Amino acid sequence: MTKETRRARRKRWFDAVRKTPPEPLGPPDTHDQVEIAAMLRAIGIALVEVEQPTQLVEGRLLQIAAQYTSEPVRVVVLPTMLMIQVGTIAYQVDGSTHSSLQLDMAGRIDDIASLAAVGAITPADAVAEIEAARTLQPRYGPIATTIGYAVTTVGFGMVINPTWASLPGYLFLGLVVGAIVQLGRPFPGLNPMLPTLSATIVTVLATWFVADTANDGLLRVIAPALVATLPGMALTIGAMELAASQIISGASRLMYGMAQLALLVFGVALGVQVAGEVYPQSPSAQMGPWSLYVAIVVVGIGLYVYLSAPRGSLLWLIAAIAVALVGQELAGKVMSAAHSGFVGAILVVPFAMLAARIKTAPPAVVMMLAAFWSLVPGALSFESVSQAASGGNVGVSSLGATGAAILSIALGTVVGWSVFHTIDSKLPWPKGLDQPTVR
Repeated sequence: MTKETRRARRKRWFDAVRKTPPEPLGPPDTHDQVEIAAMLRAIGIALVEVEQPTQLVEGRLLQIAAQYTSEPVRVVVLPTMLMIQVGTIAYQVDGSTHSSLQLDMAGRIDDIASLAAVGAITPADAVAEIEAARTLQPRYGPIATTIGYAVTTVGFGMVINPTWASLPGYLFLGLVVGAIVQLGRPFPGLNPMLPTLSATIVTVLATWFVADTANDGLLRVIAPALVATLPGMALTIGAMELAASQIISGASRLMYGMAQLALLVFGVALGVQVAGEVYPQSPSAQMGPWSLYVAIVVVGIGLYVYLSAPRGSLLWLIAAIAVALVGQELAGKVMSAAHSGFVGAILVVPFAMLAARIKTAPPAVVMMLAAFWSLVPGALSFESVSQAASGGNVGVSSLGATGAAILSIALGTVVGWSVFHTIDSKLPWPKGLDQPTVR
């Protein structure tokens, strides 16, 4: 077999499995600067709303701008504000206090941004598509979403504290928190009090009905159910932004995350005061090592429903979660639990970026968001601080492990991203494989 034949065979194989990058519609400066600025504003604020770090949003907007104009472009991205200047005549400012982890919305917005990054969509069409994506409704109704969250809670419980006795408690408390979150969606003004309300109700119910039955400590039982209200994503993204010298964005996200954490701690402390303390007990017998692999599937199914993942993405979500959790588990054998998230984050970034180039895969952001949820970056911080609030014996080293857990995942993400792009730029395979086909 000749070298040319082997090369042709490899090309046919790549063409059969990879997404085909679309062609640009025309050269730069084809469209009006005002339209270009409006497109950049719409894409930028949508990316901010689906929890993308500000430095990545800024980089994508500059990449998009280069496809449409040769004029100088200035971009300022903050967690709730976006400012765009194209040339000297086009200015756009927008703000939003809304955020969403709805995965089909995040995937659709990422698709539109990827099309714009190669100049394959007109500015007017991009604005219209973005506005439609921002109003996308969840694929599942409130009841199915609540059940999905309860299933996710069981999966997280099997990761954090895998005991047979605790499983019914995880399911019950997950249904309660899932219902509270669903009740708050039609009333955004209630969102600031949801962490406190959820933590209080869950603590009271766990004290009265679950902790004694499960024969486990209170925090072990309630932590999985409160994942939805934990500020792990905000704290992780804030640490990433500080690492990228985005001081204003990073500091504001960290302060927001700490405020959310304080509300959770207050809710737990209030619940303990209402229901009384749970006395120390001998922990229940743990499941075998196989429980982690079952938990991966359970978490994947739960997040697929709860976060309204795109159709056909379930197996990819499970694969991304498996990479994160198995990497974290293996790293935990040679380093502390607070630092093992570093390895999980490093591994999941290149996996998601490479997998996103396959035709059947969702955008990389969908897989990475699901994987970061599975790493549960806020669980350790919540448990440590809550122990302090409820009179537990927590020292400086325990609280230091909290910060280490958050920073390790953020650092792992930054390192994984940098290493992947460095290697990717040196390899001879066709570029643009992560761009979507036109849907």
